[in-house]
Amino acid sequence: MRRLCLLACALFLLSRAGEPGGWPEEPFRPKGLHNNSVHRYFPDLDSRLNAVRYGRWRALEIAWLSGIDRRLDRQFSSYLLALLADPPRYAPEADRVAPSLSREAGPVFRALRWGQMLEQQLSDALASPDASASLTEARLEKALDIYRRERHALSEPEDPGASRDGGEAARAAPVSTKILVSGTALFARTAEDLAASDFGEQRWRVRKTIDAFDRSFAGDFARPAGSAEPETESPGAVRLATYASLAPTVAADYPRIAEQLDRLVRFRTEVFEALIPGGETAAARRERDARLATVARRYGLPPEGIRAR
Repeated sequence: MRRLCLLACALFLLSRAGEPGGWPEEPFRPKGLHNNSVHRYFPDLDSRLNAVRYGRWRALEIAWLSGIDRRLDRQFSSYLLALLADPPRYAPEADRVAPSLSREAGPVFRALRWGQMLEQQLSDALASPDASASLTEARLEKALDIYRRERHALSEPEDPGASRDGGEAARAAPVSTKILVSGTALFARTAEDLAASDFGEQRWRVRKTIDAFDRSFAGDFARPAGSAEPETESPGAVRLATYASLAPTVAADYPRIAEQLDRLVRFRTEVFEALIPGGETAAARRERDARLATVARRYGLPPEGIRAR
């Protein structure tokens, strides 16, 4: 009888894991001594990257529930500034920070979660003390090959020119949009820093990038309530922070992973903009789900698991 109960529990867990809205699977990371190198050797950088990771998930969760508007700006900027005052030592459990998104937009949630792991693999491989050109390339190719076999890996859209430019979201929530672009830029710029030839140069370059990142938040976003909001460069298209533009060494030496991460940048921008309607009314939820399903299809993801409950 006990064996039958255990078997029934195991079958139930497997069935739940396979459901579009079931418990999210944990992304698999290839084994290697390079794993967690940023956490071990660049803790200040790791804490900022973790704050950006938390912020990304929190922004998407707020947008999923209530849409993209100036309320998002206030909530999100306050949340991230509080995080940066005491940056987290460890990466977030995404399904805890964005529970509604994980349950109700499973394909998009998992694609972003797997993308976050691939982004982390790049930083760790470059920061590893035993890194060499050949070893780093081998590690990144292995990580990318594992990623590409996953069901929620992003495919290149047939018509990349049809993607949204983020301008609509920037007009609705300029502060949040600027913060998200700044966070992505931190990943790309520090990847370029870590591609430096020796540890001493890495330390100097990373420290300089962190200081610039901290100053930008202290200057642009730490404003008293009711003060003027920071100006955006343009009310139109958002200037995306890509590895191709901000990490030319990485893009030249490891083009396959740089292309995949830039695809993730475009995908995240389109996902964010698709959430503009929010979910406060039935009509808004229908529009939001339809917009998000369109983005999912463009990148080769199954749209069936995108629905409000």
